[in-house]
Amino acid sequence: MVKSKRLLKDLVVILCILVFISVAWTIFSLIGRVKPGDVIPDTAIFRLNVSNPVRLFDNVLSHESLKELSTVPSLSSAVSAINMLKESPLVKNRLVRIAARGSVEAALLSEPQAFVAVWDMGFFSPLLRIFPAFSGFFTIPNLYYVQAGKNSRFEYRMKDKTFFIGPYRNLLFISNSSDVFESRAIFHAEAQLAADKLRAEKPSSDKMSADNPLAGKRGFSVLKPSSYDAVLLISPSYFSSLLSEQDAAIAAVLEKIDFDSAVEAGFSVYPQKIELRIATSLSSQQASLSRLLEDRSQAPGMSERLPASSQYATVLSAGTLEDLLLATGVFAGKEFEDTIKRTDSLSRTILGLTLDDLLFSWPGKEFAVFGLEGRPHPVYAIQIADERKRQAVFDKAFSSIVLNENTRLNLDGVRIPRIEVPEFLQSLLRRWNMFLPSPYYTIYRDYLLASESAEALLAALRAMQRNDVLPKTAVWRNIAGGRTAASAFSLYYSLDLSMPFFLRKNTALSGFLSLYRQGLVRMSFDKGKADITLVLVPGSGSGVNLVNSFLVETKVRPYNRIYGSADDSKIFLSAGNTVVSVNVANNSTVDMPGQDRLWIVPAEGVGDKKTVTAWVASERGRVTLVNGELEALQGFPVLTGLRLSSAPVAYNGKLYLCDEDGKVQAVDASGKQTVWETSFASPLRSSPSFLTAQAKTGARNYAAVYPKSFFGELWLLDADGKILPGWPVPLERKEEDGLGGNAGLGFGSPLLFSYNNGVYVAFVSQSGDFFVFDENAKVLSPFPVTLNGVFFVQPVFDGSFFWLVSAEGNLFRVSPDGEVLYQNVTGFSAKEEGYITVFDCDGDKVPEIFFTGEGNALHAYTRNFRSLEGFPLQAWGKPHFVPAQGNKKAEIFGIGMDRRLYRWQFR
Repeated sequence: MVKSKRLLKDLVVILCILVFISVAWTIFSLIGRVKPGDVIPDTAIFRLNVSNPVRLFDNVLSHESLKELSTVPSLSSAVSAINMLKESPLVKNRLVRIAARGSVEAALLSEPQAFVAVWDMGFFSPLLRIFPAFSGFFTIPNLYYVQAGKNSRFEYRMKDKTFFIGPYRNLLFISNSSDVFESRAIFHAEAQLAADKLRAEKPSSDKMSADNPLAGKRGFSVLKPSSYDAVLLISPSYFSSLLSEQDAAIAAVLEKIDFDSAVEAGFSVYPQKIELRIATSLSSQQASLSRLLEDRSQAPGMSERLPASSQYATVLSAGTLEDLLLATGVFAGKEFEDTIKRTDSLSRTILGLTLDDLLFSWPGKEFAVFGLEGRPHPVYAIQIADERKRQAVFDKAFSSIVLNENTRLNLDGVRIPRIEVPEFLQSLLRRWNMFLPSPYYTIYRDYLLASESAEALLAALRAMQRNDVLPKTAVWRNIAGGRTAASAFSLYYSLDLSMPFFLRKNTALSGFLSLYRQGLVRMSFDKGKADITLVLVPGSGSGVNLVNSFLVETKVRPYNRIYGSADDSKIFLSAGNTVVSVNVANNSTVDMPGQDRLWIVPAEGVGDKKTVTAWVASERGRVTLVNGELEALQGFPVLTGLRLSSAPVAYNGKLYLCDEDGKVQAVDASGKQTVWETSFASPLRSSPSFLTAQAKTGARNYAAVYPKSFFGELWLLDADGKILPGWPVPLERKEEDGLGGNAGLGFGSPLLFSYNNGVYVAFVSQSGDFFVFDENAKVLSPFPVTLNGVFFVQPVFDGSFFWLVSAEGNLFRVSPDGEVLYQNVTGFSAKEEGYITVFDCDGDKVPEIFFTGEGNALHAYTRNFRSLEGFPLQAWGKPHFVPAQGNKKAEIFGIGMDRRLYRWQFR
């Protein structure tokens, strides 16, 4: 009995000691607590706050697109580190997870240029005081403990930098600057003084400091950190630089905008989406801009009328058309003002209407454009504020000789009028490379709907009448649910059909955002306060994965044409006076320098498929047949004495060279040189096109040539340069079109293709006249057809349709019977650096269309004008395609403007 009482007494004592230790530990951890943000210097230009790192880590791990994020070069190392931590037993430890729940704050400093991270250890903060005492009992590579009184710390030393790590009260303080580390107590004292001063001042004094952009901003005035996985506080100058690199238009706008507060941003990660919210206060010295910023945004009515099948939509409701044009004039300058004046004068002369009558008198404040699934032409919507005035303006415009209203079309019982521009005016405009569309239009309640496609217009009208609208869909509820619909500007996009402005330039940010195939951006204003939300939804899992990329070390940027060897083991590219061979297996490279500009192309038809050979030619006509290591084969190099007028081309075991004197010369694998029996009056600026086709007498080789001149002609020859009967043929327009005469200049090599057991030649002139001739030099009816635009790139044929891209960014599909469909690719332009081809990437026997333009973007579309998921890719010019073989999926190699060779594989 006595022993039991003594045991009970001992247990009570032990329990009391444990309780005392726990209470003392808790009190000790609370004494002198400091918020992480209070030790961040005022020179911070960027601050990150994570209120619960464990929650953020768990949400990132559950995010479905984590694997795809590793394909972004700037994020690949971070994703690898996250995956390593995921498997670490330490991260799964319960005590570690409890300790890691304390808030973390990090910052970039402008003066000195340094990095700071602060971690609130919370209940475990007493460990910070005793941890150095145990530092001698363990060893971590590159980690050292340095005793320096109050500034004793751990130092993690790397080759090019050192991180200083040590406690400050309840915080773990980390910096790559020793001065910043030693001043952490001073920062805390300054923060307390700044906070006391800020509380004593009036609210209006919370303006930005030019010298210290985040001075005094110790907390978040709009966003609540605990409501987001991470929150950011960004100085206006840093924020502006981030946005300006995405788009020049954004940079122009920001120059006229004043930030009255720091920029706050909240970031949250979910399994199937990412949300970003940005809030700040804006003002402007420009009256037209200030009027828009001071307005209070409402929920636009057009947003709830968008058809459910909409693949992209832009709704602008910031002000009237006159307000928007006045605001645009602030950035566009005098040239824009002169254009408005000329337009007003032209409208008065031709239509008898002022610009105010024509455009400003009847529209409301809402303007929209949206595209429907499977329909390449968009639909435009304009809110009608005064229907009587609109009808009067239209009646007067249609009574002029310039515009007609065609009301003969009746689709599904609905009469759809069309605004027609007379042919004489269209013909005149074509001579100036201009085109004025003739859209169909209809009225739905208080909105005018217009489109170049009557079918798209009717589909939109029927959806609105049935209330089959986007807000009722699950996709919309996922991407827009739970947030206010008030906006001055909203942009709903799907990368299958549209590319928003902030993805047009290839940056680390755009690389990250482009992994998410759908997005919704909303911007609203409320008396100078701007609120922007961005919601991103990942794709369905198809698309492409980045296999690897590496920098190609050359003195100049490589040319935008790359080639692969017959066995796809090597990639060949040219850069100035150097050619490079890349070993696909290990990414090793060898180069071959020269004195003049060099080209390299695979030696098609030389040896068997397992033999890697390539032709190297200089602009002075030196020709070398090399192996995969760029070693010259026996008998080479050979001198031809030519001055090349265009890039060389390889075909059927020979290399063809075009000379400045108009002749074409061939070199075979033995070094033998032959000259075409046909020469041309002007040098060939584009190499010949070749084709092998089956004829009754067996396989026959063809060559097509376009000697560039204003009175250009197409030539069809055999591969030895002998002219076929009936050729050459002039490129002449149809007389009945009212144009007649020669089609003018063209660029590039003609398209040679076989179709229905026949051989054909296709060519498009710069002005858009598209010709197709058969082998007998007869033009194929109904060609030539006139395409609206300027063309520098010749067409391709996918077996059923011709595909072309214009300098204005339009992708055209033309059927052999002359039917033309097109879709505009936002932010795209194709000039002489452009390229288009077809490739069956999914093995369904239906090729997809791939094309590049002047920018660093490789686009890909299906026959139905749907963009392939994962595109555009960061490449330009001619890529190299590797077909699927067995279980190995198709691949693409492309060169980027950053001198990197990228390798993607289709999923």
